[in-house]
Amino acid sequence: MIAVLSVLILFVALVGPNGSAIYVAPSQIVAVISSPGVGACPTALITMSQPVYVCESPAEVKRKLETVK
Repeated sequence: MIAVLSVLILFVALVGPNGSAIYVAPSQIVAVISSPGVGACPTALITMSQPVYVCESPAEVKRKLETVK
């Protein structure tokens, strides 16, 4: 008998610099901060590996993250 393990990895689609799509796994996000004047977009996601800048408000990012959980 073979056991099958299915893994579902969820990603959130966010708007990045120049309208590009950025996909981030919510489990990798440590913090969502407002960072005007830093990077190409006003919101920074602090992830396990590196900051990711998105062009959506911190409130909108948090709302999208809550819908995935």
